Amino acid sequence: MSMSVDEIRNVVLLFSNPSWAGAGTVSSTIIRNVTNLSSEIAYSTRYTGNTTVLSTRFAGTTNGVIQGLLYVPSLSYDHPCAAESSLNIPSSAVRQNNLPPTNYHLIALAPWVSPRCAKAYMTAARTAPVRGFIFYVPGNSTEAPPSADDPLWVIEEEDEWRAQTGYPVYAVSAVAGQAMMQHISLYSGNLTEVPYGQNISERFKADPADYARIWTELSIRTPPSGFATWLYVLIVLGVLLVVIATASFLMHFAQARRRAALRRRVQAGEVNLEAMGIKRLTVPMDHIQGFPLFTYYYEPDVINPPTSPQSPSRTRPKRHSREQHSQSGDSIHPNNTPHRGPRSATLSMYEEKTSSLDVMSTSYQPFCEICLEPYQNRVTIIRELACGHIFHPECVDEFLHEVSSLCPLCKASMLPSGFCPKITNGMVRRERAIRQIRGRIDDDMGEQQKQRAGSHLWRSAFRGRLFAVSPSSSTSTELQETKAPSPSQQQLQQSATDGATSNNNRALARERMREFAGTELDDDGRDDTADNGSTRWKRMRNKVFPGFH
Repeated sequence: MSMSVDEIRNVVLLFSNPSWAGAGTVSSTIIRNVTNLSSEIAYSTRYTGNTTVLSTRFAGTTNGVIQGLLYVPSLSYDHPCAAESSLNIPSSAVRQNNLPPTNYHLIALAPWVSPRCAKAYMTAARTAPVRGFIFYVPGNSTEAPPSADDPLWVIEEEDEWRAQTGYPVYAVSAVAGQAMMQHISLYSGNLTEVPYGQNISERFKADPADYARIWTELSIRTPPSGFATWLYVLIVLGVLLVVIATASFLMHFAQARRRAALRRRVQAGEVNLEAMGIKRLTVPMDHIQGFPLFTYYYEPDVINPPTSPQSPSRTRPKRHSREQHSQSGDSIHPNNTPHRGPRSATLSMYEEKTSSLDVMSTSYQPFCEICLEPYQNRVTIIRELACGHIFHPECVDEFLHEVSSLCPLCKASMLPSGFCPKITNGMVRRERAIRQIRGRIDDDMGEQQKQRAGSHLWRSAFRGRLFAVSPSSSTSTELQETKAPSPSQQQLQQSATDGATSNNNRALARERMREFAGTELDDDGRDDTADNGSTRWKRMRNKVFPGFH
């Protein structure tokens, strides 16, 4: 692990010493940080830079700091290195027996007089709670020590000592190391022996038996390793993926509920997807063949049909024969009314307004509105839809099965009861948008109708006072019927001219089918993930976040 020392800071701490005798079992307590409170009467120094890292093994830091009481490891009196280093280590330097009896963290300091003596000091420090070891090469140099791979730091031509030490090892300049060694020799006794001891005792009301020691802090900068960086990136990516997956799941769940709700409404006949312009639908052929067949029969009781659907003098003309044809062409006598399928609730408002016109619009139908070919009385076979409109079977069967599921004239749905296509997120989104727009339009129309109703009541009351209205007089409002596309003059001429040509009639019929079906829908109810011209990124986004638009 690569690391560097940004700063070495030394301060003086004041300890209580209720029964100090050099060593004991009574706990010592830190009273004051003398340097921080009164720097003028206590030693304080900072060394920045000029530090070489020799070993980083077990370099555990607390908030990037390695700290402890500064001391010199003790060698036996008969050890050869004790004599060799005596010129560089004062006799009054702090040893382990001069420290508080409690297990404070320690920082060891020793001169590098030879590789053999350096190994001896590191061996002696293993028995103490050392968190770091500082060496210096005796001399007068202020330059940084040699790098860690310099032969100066080789012990017995091997580097096993780096792996055997249980703490990191550093080297400082000669001047910095000798200054620290001098000060730990000054702060090795009680307040009667340390510099400014009397001042410290008076200012902090300390007992003269209390003692002061040097506390060393090494600010370590450890660059992030590749593994730690990748681990951090993986954690961030994992959290991001969890957030994305959770949001995607919630959006998919919400869209699934919306699809289920729309499916139920379509099956109940509350929503007509094709009439709303959402999805083009067709009717299954087996359901189409369930609509009854009749022989066209029309004998009006009057010469001209009534001009108003509400005229009381009109007699309903006879439209169909009493014989109903089966799918095989045989005539049968039905006992019940013709087949009526369910009609969409989407057209309920339109049906209420045009209910009085249905009698007229479904009574007199002299020709097929799809191919424009006139019916022949008692000859032409016709198919009657659930809404009451009649067409040639081949025309209406092809129209319902291949073009649209709506009646060509009144746009009523001819789908089986409970039928529902596959509901997609695009259908849900468009249906919700249409419903919201209709709600706003209904609110606006309701306010306008209330205003008009108020003004109408005021005008009616005012006119009632001015004019005498006969009780027998009545007014009627003629409803306007939404008509199917009327055949053009050219189409009528073409139908009359080419009536005998089947191919031309079918071409005309298919053209009319396209007119009845109207314009093509934009997406035709396709899902958001379909390839409908959008970019790949948008399709992927809609697949992961179906409700994001």
